[in-house]
Amino acid sequence: MAEAKQSLNVFVTGGAEGVGLATVRALMRRGHKVVATACDAEGALAVRLAGALPVYPDLSRASEVLSNLELAKADAVVHAGPQFYGGLPHASLDYVPYTDQLLSFTAAVVQAAKAHGVHRFVSLSFGYLYEAVHGAAKEGDRDARDSDYAPMLEAETILRDSGLNGFIVRSAYIYGGNSAPTAALAKSIKKSRTLPSGAKPASWIHEDDLAAAIVNLLEAEGDVNGVETINAADDAPRSPNEFVAATCDALGLSAPGFAGDGFLAGLRQKTFRDKLLEREIVINSDALRARFAWRPRHSRIESGLEATALTWRMKDAVDADDFYNYEDKAAEAIASFAYDTALLAPAAVEEQPAAKAEAAVEKAAPVKATAPPPSDGPTPWNEDDAKREERKRKALERKAKRAARQSGGS
Repeated sequence: MAEAKQSLNVFVTGGAEGVGLATVRALMRRGHKVVATACDAEGALAVRLAGALPVYPDLSRASEVLSNLELAKADAVVHAGPQFYGGLPHASLDYVPYTDQLLSFTAAVVQAAKAHGVHRFVSLSFGYLYEAVHGAAKEGDRDARDSDYAPMLEAETILRDSGLNGFIVRSAYIYGGNSAPTAALAKSIKKSRTLPSGAKPASWIHEDDLAAAIVNLLEAEGDVNGVETINAADDAPRSPNEFVAATCDALGLSAPGFAGDGFLAGLRQKTFRDKLLEREIVINSDALRARFAWRPRHSRIESGLEATALTWRMKDAVDADDFYNYEDKAAEAIASFAYDTALLAPAAVEEQPAAKAEAAVEKAAPVKATAPPPSDGPTPWNEDDAKREERKRKALERKAKRAARQSGGS
């Protein structure tokens, strides 16, 4: 991919996973400078490996966010933190306890961006906020009135009333190799768990395609007045059940069972997940394509899920290679130490003849290091060898399982 005409300094929230990490990588490939937030050491490592600088601000404190914006000399902000609410509809996460966090984070990031004077602000939002209509929802269509969606709509209102210039990206359901909800779905499939059923069509988008859309919006020439809503989705809506089947195909596994609507299911109160699964959520992204020259690389979920499975397999291969090539330098040093090696002779000094004779006797019988005292357990180097053999055995087992899955799916 060619570099952008003008390099930007971009601050990314939620940059350690999912579409946030995909956006960091896409920006780095385009030659931009990126500072991204992380929550822990593992997330910071992912950001650093992508080539960006990880930071750890409290996103609910505008002063901390502002300090990091000044550190980054940010021209633009990508607020990918809300991606937690835009994963797969199969997720059993309870979003209610985190709605206050969504609003406080958005308010603080917006306040800091305005104080710093960023030129463009892009924030994630979700296509399920549209009211169910006949056909694909377009920008400007009526929003859903369910109270469960009120915090997400309020977060959008904070952005529209901020006086900043940029975009709210209402995306389809997000999936990909760095997506925690996608990994959780794959884990449930592998364990043959019964999954919730959803038979109505919905829109989807691979995290890399959404990241490409965000980069296009940041690099778009011309002024943006206020905050505008733009939709992002692939070309082929599929039901949640069809998404699960395509995931099974990509993994080479048989499709699991789906939970039916039993008597007890009708008695309990509907959860956020239940409401998403029973709705038709299809959005139209023609404006993004026409105005910003965006095209999804994965126009259908089949292609995107193949890329997702490949990402996971490559990660497994790297982990297995770490087992094979593991070298314990301390254990090697202990194992190679020769206990019968003579100690170094002391430096020569001028002595009397009688003393020299005694020194000659000492020289004839070099001093040897004593062996370590006996113990009830194995010596440290034997123990490390055992651990190394165990790691190799587990790696070979994983390799055999992958080969069996691949041969079974072909």
